[in-house]
Amino acid sequence: MKKVIVTGINGLIGQHIVKPLKELDFEIYGIGRKDFTTNQFHYIKADINDFIEIENIFNKIQPEYLIHLAWDLSKGYFHSNANFDMLTSSINILKYFKNNGGKKAIYIGTYAEYSFDNIPAKENDILNPASVYAKCKNYLREVCELYCKNNNIDFCWVRLFNTYGENDNNTRLFPYIINKLKNNEKVSVNHSHLEKDYIYAGDVGIMLASIIDSDVNGIINICSGKGIKLGDLAIMIAEKLGKTNLLELNELYTDEPLKTIGDNSRILNELKFTNYTNINEIINKIILRY
Repeated sequence: MKKVIVTGINGLIGQHIVKPLKELDFEIYGIGRKDFTTNQFHYIKADINDFIEIENIFNKIQPEYLIHLAWDLSKGYFHSNANFDMLTSSINILKYFKNNGGKKAIYIGTYAEYSFDNIPAKENDILNPASVYAKCKNYLREVCELYCKNNNIDFCWVRLFNTYGENDNNTRLFPYIINKLKNNEKVSVNHSHLEKDYIYAGDVGIMLASIIDSDVNGIINICSGKGIKLGDLAIMIAEKLGKTNLLELNELYTDEPLKTIGDNSRILNELKFTNYTNINEIINKIILRY
């Protein structure tokens, strides 16, 4: 059986990746920081910043495949010093993977690496990472590409766009709006004019499983290829709850690009993935959870 280590298995995407990986006959070893019990895969509680512990895990398991999802996405992460720790840990993980015969790795980047001079953004477009988070991700990509080329490891860098789904961090947009409205509190969306590309975490999990089991390598956008304005998204949620009167939609100045939409040609042409989950369906599920 093909052994794969998945870091960040307790996260928004990690919760959806087990099923498609099992369907592809992978033996899954998931690393996370939470106390967690499951019979669906081998769970290992560990901190990826603990280099000795993580090296021992890789030495013991000797995985052929690696999907590195873990990153510190706590509030304020775009400018947090934690990004530097994650950068170092991510490079070390790749070294441990190589030392134990690793064959193929997927690392997760971000749409924030792009300049968005062109819409939709293509994988070979000009980059302009502005935040600490985006700069660290982009630097990690450059190092990983060089390291994998030098050590004959297949490498895929996923530029992930805005992801949503069940069990998301309460500070993120979907649960923030839903929780506020359910508590009959006013919701202010300060940049309602921004148009963003949202993709369901369950779809991301299927795509990542497909990539690790294929010859797809290099940089690939994981996105829907479509944009939705934050104001329209807020209205969609509020209408379902019958509380549009609590919305305050503003168009305050921001230095963010007005549109952050990705080109999904590689998804359609190489992964042959076309069955995107309808956003309305998932919003209904999220509303029931909060």
